[in-house]
Amino acid sequence: MKQENSVPFFTVAAGFSNYTREYPAYVEKFGKENVEWACYADKYTTEEHIEEIKTHFPNGRPFILIGHSLGGSLIIEMLAREKMPSECKGIVLVGASRRLYPHPALNFAFRLPVPLIYAFSAFLMLIFPIFLFAYKFNLHKAFHASFEGFWRLVENGAKRMKKEFNYCLRDIGKNVSDILEENKHIPVLFIRLKKDIMIREEDVEETKSFFHKHKERIISIDTIHLNHEFDSIVADIINEELPFFGFESF
Repeated sequence: MKQENSVPFFTVAAGFSNYTREYPAYVEKFGKENVEWACYADKYTTEEHIEEIKTHFPNGRPFILIGHSLGGSLIIEMLAREKMPSECKGIVLVGASRRLYPHPALNFAFRLPVPLIYAFSAFLMLIFPIFLFAYKFNLHKAFHASFEGFWRLVENGAKRMKKEFNYCLRDIGKNVSDILEENKHIPVLFIRLKKDIMIREEDVEETKSFFHKHKERIISIDTIHLNHEFDSIVADIINEELPFFGFESF
């Protein structure tokens, strides 16, 4: 049996509008006692998000920070502001880098009054055939472009999502040109798609330059953005790469 200090704790920073999301694939892979996740119900600013993530740091145990999408950008923002505890042994950025680049439709939608956000989202569902044609009949891409936004609005509420978008996601990382020198030694694993609608290749490369030690794994799936559907794949990759952070795989 592994001793507790030889097993990392996993603190997961959730992505945009994940107020109730859970991570069963991580729990199954690493054990319930080794995983916690930060979600942002009733938290909207970058500062509130960072403080929420920090409440899930374990006491006295080595841990790895995992940031999904917005969660990854928040981690980079945190590294630019304050020294991480010595127990932080690694960072995993899943579909994330310093900046996020929301689709113009999102920028447009979250400038609208709340009732019109729902109406605009319903309109995107109605034009599903156009998305299907635009994405060369890739059902997965077309579904996420057309339907996912509406279901997120129903689940999380347009008012909350609009506030989080405008107070956090829209500006995250804009003022980050580097991280603190004390954090540069932390090894970082990038897990991403070859093409991702929310991040740009040049920003990924600049984010890599912040760290002395980094590694990248590309997931060969033709989709828009890494989301919860791929958690099992991501958890398997993290497990395979634990030696990169100085731990044995589970």
